Amino acid sequence: MATQYLQRNGIKLAYQVAGSAARDLIIVPGIVSHVEFAHEIPGYSHFIARMTEHFRVITFDKRGNGLSGRLRSAPTLEQRMDDIRRIMDEVGSDKAVIFGFSEGGALSALYSAMHSERVDRLIIFGSFAVVPGLEKVTSLPPFIRAPLLRWKVRSEQKKIRKNWGNGDFIKHTLPTKVMVDGKLRRVLQTYEESSTTPEGMANMIDLISQVDVRPFLKDVHCPTLVMHSHDDRLVPFHCGHALQAGIEHAEFVELNEAGHNFFMHESDTIINKVFEFAGSAVAAAPTDISGRILATILFNDIVDSTRLQASLGDAVWREKMRQFITLTREHVTHFEGHFIKSMGDGVLAIFSGPTRAIECAVRIKEDVKSLGLDLRTGLHVGEIERFNEDISGINVNAASRIQSLASGDQVLVSSVLKSLVFGSGITFKDVGDFELKGFDEQWRLAQVITVTKP
Repeated sequence: MATQYLQRNGIKLAYQVAGSAARDLIIVPGIVSHVEFAHEIPGYSHFIARMTEHFRVITFDKRGNGLSGRLRSAPTLEQRMDDIRRIMDEVGSDKAVIFGFSEGGALSALYSAMHSERVDRLIIFGSFAVVPGLEKVTSLPPFIRAPLLRWKVRSEQKKIRKNWGNGDFIKHTLPTKVMVDGKLRRVLQTYEESSTTPEGMANMIDLISQVDVRPFLKDVHCPTLVMHSHDDRLVPFHCGHALQAGIEHAEFVELNEAGHNFFMHESDTIINKVFEFAGSAVAAAPTDISGRILATILFNDIVDSTRLQASLGDAVWREKMRQFITLTREHVTHFEGHFIKSMGDGVLAIFSGPTRAIECAVRIKEDVKSLGLDLRTGLHVGEIERFNEDISGINVNAASRIQSLASGDQVLVSSVLKSLVFGSGITFKDVGDFELKGFDEQWRLAQVITVTKP
């Protein structure tokens, strides 16, 4: 399997393609990967070869890992989802079985919710919805949660910077019955060193400490298989059960001696289960644009539009609205969103990328000033009903209510949307809890302050 490279817009992703079956299996790695050196780990090549009996298998290094381009800081969740999408586009895979491993499992669950049209089935191995040991921390009040989380992360980063490259991290992924001799230890050490630098791994630790996909598990609707082993020393067994419980109708396979990887002990059991779950099934037909999807919803509205129209006159106002809609469409397209419709003095659009949605909202807000207009904008992420070129659903209503609370030149977002864009360079100011008309619970909102690249 020759390593190939996708290089576009400053992004370099290394990938390999094995086999030529009609169906595709995309293996999404965790925070340690190297598409070439992984074959030095006992059992890995055998696993890939067996998978080619039913699939064309695509493996890759996410940005920051292995042979892919290195980064000065950790990538965002959105960038890591973009890596999956770009690799699928590069190899011509419209729809695939997604096999997410470790941190890649949480990422794959979120990808399956946000890009449901690209996912045939989802397999999650040895993964979590929130980092083990941080479940309780995330439920604490913000003034306690933030410093405690920061302390835990810095403590772990200190260990990583000191020990990365000695093989101990990878050693904890092995099944408990595997004997680590001098040869295997050298392989593990080289794998760590080849995957990333100590500082790169420290940055990854910061990234995954903020991962919490629990609110979005309910939005995964494709057939899902969760596998976890009792002797997993890196991600406790209960994390797999929590994932399975959060995804409707997900199937759970309980393993005993696989450790934190899928290709050593019990690999034949795992392979056979994958074939049973997805290998012999007929690939699902491509999804059209109708149906339920997880999306970031953008509503904006022109401040004092009635007064402006009266002062400018109908003809001038009509031309200004034409320019406003044209500008908005161009920005939505640039940020890979979908322009849904204009509503007189505002627009509705949706995005698969939450960071791109916020960046687009700010860019539109700033650029329409050249037209003598001020906007108030609201954004929220949630599942929506999409039918042809329109959308509906309770989360669309929520985004509209958030927009109605914004003042002139303000971009407000829901707390659940804010939770998805950590590491993006976007800064926020909490503006408090609000009651949204038609909703029982209070909503915590934040104002976008700055949008800068990390």
